[in-house]
Formats: sequence, structure tokens, C-alpha cells
Amino acid sequence: MPISEQQLIHLLQNSRQAIEQLDKAECETSLLAFIKQAWHVLEPGMQLVYGWALSAICDHLEAVTAGQLTRLLINVPPGCTKSMSCNVFWPSWEWGPKNMPHQRYISCSYSKELSTRDNVRGRDLLQSEWYKSRWADRFEIRSDQNNKMYFENTYAGWRKASSSGAT
Repeated sequence: MPISEQQLIHLLQNSRQAIEQLDKAECETSLLAFIKQAWHVLEPGMQLVYGWALSAICDHLEAVTAGQLTRLLINVPPGCTKSMSCNVFWPSWEWGPKNMPHQRYISCSYSKELSTRDNVRGRDLLQSEWYKSRWADRFEIRSDQNNKMYFENTYAGWRKASSSGAT
């Protein structure tokens, strides 16, 4: 028996919703999966190239989130997405997918420009339609505390950009 166009549309919509739910569940258990899925939000048109360094960074940040590590120093070559992983994706992952919006972060760099850049990218991700469609029920960014250097959410979590240098 042939399937009607209306039935096909219904099946496709339900399939799309099921896939989105599976993707969301994967993001809630894996920082690397979250980065892979969220990458297009912050770097449209640029393919994520990942390897051992990003996998190791994610594994160690997950251990910090789980309370298994209390000290972590990451030394990898430039271009291994260390800044994006640690200062953009990881805090966003903890607030939404891990449902820890009470967490607070200070992102420091030798340059105010770099720490501000990462804070803005993190805020852009949190305010994206992609992110909101999955975790908008967990927190909101407070409108009275929402700027480039500092922003808060409705669960007393915040992010602050700082630097050790003058610029």
C-alpha cells in the first residue's frame, strides 16, 4: 500500500524529532559530542577538525565536571581548539546539557581582547536558536547583567572575562 504525502510528512517530522532527541541525549553525556554538534553555531562554514588533543581535552574537562579532577593544566599546540573547548563550549555544556547553571567562571588571558572574545562566543552560543531549542528550560541569561565582559543567568551562575595584562 503506498504511503500518502501527509503520512510521509508525519513520519519525517517524527523522525527528525527522534533524531534531535537522540542528539540532545548524546550532548548531555559527552562534551565532545556537544562540541561536534554545536560547532556550526560559532563557526559556520568551517569544518571542525578534531583528533587526539580535542578528545583528551574533553575527557579531562568531563572529569573536572564529575569532580574526579580538581586541578588541570592543558598544554597543546596552537590550533587544537583549547580556548574554544575550555572557555566557550565547556561552560555552555555545564550550564545546559549537564544542568549545572549555578556554575561560575572567570576566563583569564594575557589579553583582555582574547578573554572578551571567548566570553562573547560563549554568550552567542547560549543565546543561539540551536542551544535554546534544546536547553532553554534550564536557565535564562539575565537581561540586566548581560554584557561582553560579564553576564549572569537566572540560577546565580555567571561568566566573567579578565586579563593579566593591560590589553
